[in-house]
Amino acid sequence: MKFIDPHIHLFDVALGDYGWLKEENQPNWPDKPIINRSFDQDDLVVDSTLSLAGFVHIEAGFDNERPWREIAWLEQHVSLAFSAIAGVDVTLDPAKFKLMINKLTQYKSVVGIRHIFDEDAVEILSHRNTSSNLQYLQMQGMIFETQIIGDDDAAVEHYCEMAWKNPHLQLILGHANFCGVDAQAFSPWLINIEKVAKNTNVMIKASGWEMMERAYSFTHVVKVVNVLIEVFSPDRVMLASNFPLTLFSQSYADLWSKYASLSLPSDILGQVTFDNAKRIYKL
Repeated sequence: MKFIDPHIHLFDVALGDYGWLKEENQPNWPDKPIINRSFDQDDLVVDSTLSLAGFVHIEAGFDNERPWREIAWLEQHVSLAFSAIAGVDVTLDPAKFKLMINKLTQYKSVVGIRHIFDEDAVEILSHRNTSSNLQYLQMQGMIFETQIIGDDDAAVEHYCEMAWKNPHLQLILGHANFCGVDAQAFSPWLINIEKVAKNTNVMIKASGWEMMERAYSFTHVVKVVNVLIEVFSPDRVMLASNFPLTLFSQSYADLWSKYASLSLPSDILGQVTFDNAKRIYKL
């Protein structure tokens, strides 16, 4: 199976900052040393039955003040087909935001930006600068990615309002909107994901399973993926890894082998593992 991985992070700990990887900084994960090293495209190893045709690099904190440094490093070191999502704060002063976007678009791999919301979603989306900055991003035809907490009703409401106000802005929500692994968490997640899916400019990436539970079961993955395909439709869902954070739970090869074994019609499997990422990220 040929696939595109639309959510990976590569590190060069000798050149980049990566403050979040340092032991003294948040997040306070006891297993953080597993990923506190450099990773390059040669670490993206899969079984012989699979073929990695390209990937999307999601900003990893190389230099939060000068995000183009990470892009320049990638374009110098990556030989596989790839697109890049840079890290930019959407609450920046609009003049500074425009300068940042204009500088990033000079790099051929950049197709959009990311700003992680998590528990700060309402505060960020309510910020005086966010609306105009996202409108500028929409005018530039760029992608905006984020992640929010799946059972945070207020965050979902604000996110949906933002999507509605920017109908031509391609939005991508990461990590399956963080569906909890226990049955009690599933119902509020489902209600909110159905609200999000009504916004046709939103796509979703099924990834980051280890972020909710290191010892997650693949049964949980199957359940969530099936719901996402049903709710969003097959052309708005992408399977992704979140490498190297996948290593908290399993190898890169094991995750993609399991994805390849999903009981989906071949055309739908092709959409969620290759076609959608190729189209949306201009690979």
